Amino acid sequence: MKKINKGILALIVALAISAIDIFYIGNGYSQLLLALAASFAVFNMPAIPDKLKKLPYSKLILFIANIVLLVFTFKHKVLLVNMLLLSYLIWSAVTPFFQKFKSFLPVTFLMCFAAVYAASFLGFSVPLFIFVFYPVYALGFLSHEKNIIKTPKIWLFAFLNLAGAAVLLVLFMYKALGQSVLSSILFTNITKLGTVTAVYLPFIGLFMAWFAASGNLIFHMLTSGFEKGNTAFDLSDYFKPVFSFISFFVFVTVITFLCEYSIRQEITATITDMLHPNIMFNILVLCSLYMCLISLFGKGISNVLLSIVAIFLTIANFIKFTYFDEPFYPWDLYMFKNLIGICKDYLNIPIVIGVLIILAGLIFLLVKFRKNVLSYLKPGFNFVIMPFALILFLLNANVLTDYRLSVQVGVQRSWYIGKAEILANGMYAQNYYYLTDLEKYLNPKPDDYSEETMQAISDKYPASVDNSVTASTVGGAVKSAEKPNVIAIMSESYWDLTKLNGLSFSKDVAETVHKYQKGMLAPPAIGGGTANTEFEALTGMSLYFMSPGIIAYNAYLRTETPSIASVFKDNGYSTTAIHPNGGWFYNRDKVYNYFGFEKFYDVSSFDMNTQTKGPHISDYALVDKILETLNSSDKPAFIFAVSMENHDPFDNKYSSFDVNVESDQLNSSQKSIINGYAQGLYDADQSLGKLIEELKKSDKPTLLYFFGDHAPRLGTLDDYYSVYDKLGAKQDSELKQGIGELKYYTTPLVTWSNFREMRSFSSIISPSHLSYEILKDAGVDHPNYFNIMPQLEEKYPIMHLKNMGLVDPDDELVKDYRLIQYDLLFGNKYLKSGN
Repeated sequence: MKKINKGILALIVALAISAIDIFYIGNGYSQLLLALAASFAVFNMPAIPDKLKKLPYSKLILFIANIVLLVFTFKHKVLLVNMLLLSYLIWSAVTPFFQKFKSFLPVTFLMCFAAVYAASFLGFSVPLFIFVFYPVYALGFLSHEKNIIKTPKIWLFAFLNLAGAAVLLVLFMYKALGQSVLSSILFTNITKLGTVTAVYLPFIGLFMAWFAASGNLIFHMLTSGFEKGNTAFDLSDYFKPVFSFISFFVFVTVITFLCEYSIRQEITATITDMLHPNIMFNILVLCSLYMCLISLFGKGISNVLLSIVAIFLTIANFIKFTYFDEPFYPWDLYMFKNLIGICKDYLNIPIVIGVLIILAGLIFLLVKFRKNVLSYLKPGFNFVIMPFALILFLLNANVLTDYRLSVQVGVQRSWYIGKAEILANGMYAQNYYYLTDLEKYLNPKPDDYSEETMQAISDKYPASVDNSVTASTVGGAVKSAEKPNVIAIMSESYWDLTKLNGLSFSKDVAETVHKYQKGMLAPPAIGGGTANTEFEALTGMSLYFMSPGIIAYNAYLRTETPSIASVFKDNGYSTTAIHPNGGWFYNRDKVYNYFGFEKFYDVSSFDMNTQTKGPHISDYALVDKILETLNSSDKPAFIFAVSMENHDPFDNKYSSFDVNVESDQLNSSQKSIINGYAQGLYDADQSLGKLIEELKKSDKPTLLYFFGDHAPRLGTLDDYYSVYDKLGAKQDSELKQGIGELKYYTTPLVTWSNFREMRSFSSIISPSHLSYEILKDAGVDHPNYFNIMPQLEEKYPIMHLKNMGLVDPDDELVKDYRLIQYDLLFGNKYLKSGN
């Protein structure tokens, strides 16, 4: 009697919720109540009397009718009654066959999770009801017409399952409220929900199925009695699968938490971020990898492998963030010897003893319980998990490689690598990007690299000219015993706008530059990548030997690296870097120290209330800081300054203008960009003029160098060539040198001195040639390797990734240059002090 009543009750509930679904348009919470009521009907479907068996082909006819109904309602709304009937027909047909397999019930939960995740990426509606509610039906089928064993242990197990599923369901639904998840909670209509929903919805579907199955089973246990002749249903048979399920997610969550904590180093922030879409996606990435390993090697080996990787990443990132405030990069393994050196400074006897005790304890436990360890690590192939592991793995790979999908969860490959990127992308996604880009970051040791080779190169390029400082006079050159002050200014986005056709200016925006310009540079970047131009100019090295997209400051500089700053410092100069931006950007707060700068003034050394023009510190304030630094030095000074005022975006940047630019070929948005950029150029030019006028008053010999880091973005991030291409640029110098493809890369070079004539450059050169030119003009002693630069300038004035055909890589000169760069950046620095 109880069986018939429960089946009829389930039928009544199914009819009632079907009617509500058709006639009532509720909110997400009403959809949730319908879903829970539907789970009762689904769980008790096996108890509904099957009268259709007596009618030939009745189920087939009903199945076809439901398919037809689904086709007609698919685009508008999939009806719950349609899903209930269709699901019942399919489930009742396949379940008697699949229920014979031991892993049948756990697999239904896996299928639920994988199906929801996969469907979230499709561009059309997918009724997932049949997958999400199948575990509920499966448990109802397995327990139908059976005497359920009811021991205290089983009751506790059932209620713990219900409570755990409820907590997790509420937690995930709370996090996903803003992601339109509740309206899809019935899993009848899932339409283009996108990646953000995809990272929550599979867990919601899984935990709802788990909660519904547990709740309905408990209700069934409460309302069913012992019936003679029925077989027993022992819930303890599922203790192990449930424990494995829980331990799987606990393991994934714990190692993800540890890895993310090593980045943030704050427990509260890590806990808060764990349910953010980007970290949820990282958890899904780890889930798919973990499942793949389990399917191939078994759970024991998989746990050990992932634990080793997670512990390594956690410790490596914790150390890097603690001492360098940046993530661990795979290529950091090249600097393992430096890590050992750093550790020596922090090791003491108690730490060493503690580590040895821990290692001895681990060895003892492994030996004592070796049989258990070997049993735990016994390999095994799991055919059941494999297809689901592959589905999840391929879906995650698709997200990682498709910008349109990954950006929805805040995960994306960036040209810049550092703290912000690993925080945004999460540990696993960011390390995936590291590994896929690994080849371009690796710099294997050249076959002919050795101390003897580097000594031979040093001997090959001795100083060929007298480096003493000369003072220009009417009667000829005389020697100056006083070391000159040296100032180098790299001006943000400085490019000669007057080269563009079709523009008219109310005044010359580059009056000072045009007056003192001595040449042109071909920086390695356009629109960004300031640090790479800076790297070349300060070190004499070239981005030509690196892969596209590399930012040397971020990728490679972790130790003391020779630069003209260190050379000036060795010659008794004070060395100062000035950049009115955050010192952390491009790792300048560390790199400048590695380069030999004694002081670094970042934006914190300026007043954002009084010294700004537009959103940034003005170029006039930068010049004031240069003069202040120069006048306060009791030694000859080398000052390297990087401006900030003329950083993009340029539209709506200034409230007033000193110069106006007109063009009948540009739209209003483009004119706004051009006018904003022109004002920044004007300020940079006028501040340069102010600096020169102040230096003219000084009786101290001074050298001044001014150049642009790169041409500007005159448009959007995706289309910053639009204005260039629309107007066209004068490119006589570029065409004469055969570098027309670099026409938008070249920037002006100004050199000036108050005591000598400055050289004019007949060719456009790479910024790397500036380093030797500055050292030569200053007349300071420098390592011999800098003396390769005159020969390189004569033969290869430009070494640029944009036009690699300009350089013969088999030329002995180029090979020597490459070895010099390898030695100073990645090798043993044999040349660091060789004179």
